Amino acid sequence: MWKRISSRRWLVGVLVLMGGLLAGGIALAQPGLLEGPPGLIAVRLSEEMGAIPQTILEPLSPEELVISEPKPTGTSPIVRGPSDSSEYRCVVVMKPLEQGGGSTKPVCGRGRIEAVEGQSLESLYLIARFYDAPDYTTPLIEYYGPYPCSAGYSYGRPNLTEDGVDNRFASGKGFSTCNLITVYDLYNYSGPSYACGPDCPAFYALNDAVSSWKIAYR
Repeated sequence: MWKRISSRRWLVGVLVLMGGLLAGGIALAQPGLLEGPPGLIAVRLSEEMGAIPQTILEPLSPEELVISEPKPTGTSPIVRGPSDSSEYRCVVVMKPLEQGGGSTKPVCGRGRIEAVEGQSLESLYLIARFYDAPDYTTPLIEYYGPYPCSAGYSYGRPNLTEDGVDNRFASGKGFSTCNLITVYDLYNYSGPSYACGPDCPAFYALNDAVSSWKIAYR
């Protein structure tokens, strides 16, 4: 014989069942939403629901974890002449910003690279070298210029898409008295930035997020 179910118990059961169906519907509608670490979950929630506002992380000083006045840590050596490396990398020749900036297209390869678009590197100076990983691992690209850095000459690249290395830099070095590197999150030297040099083993919050950069004497 069937037992009579009280209306109160029946109502509770219906509510529990509806809650389970609703939760299952949300999970099906948003597959993978809860997969991954808490940070990833928060980003997905913010993007799909708008419940958690996103924040842009400002790059921090590795010493004090505060944004401070950047100062060069030394003087970079003068390096002149053709690029020579057994590792694959690219070479670009730049004009100083004070002369309008601009650059050649990259020339890439292994071994000695003596000229770029007909310009011999024999009389040019190595300005900066950037790497694809922290601690100067895996050379990525080298920049040459006609003068060392000084009070009258500095260099920069406003759009790394043009060099094929956007969002790739993770460490870098300055040369030829180019002692202070400033990397930027956005094009045209804008957005969050981080300054170091002449030796920068990492760009911290901007690792793999650099879209433009400048380098100066100090």
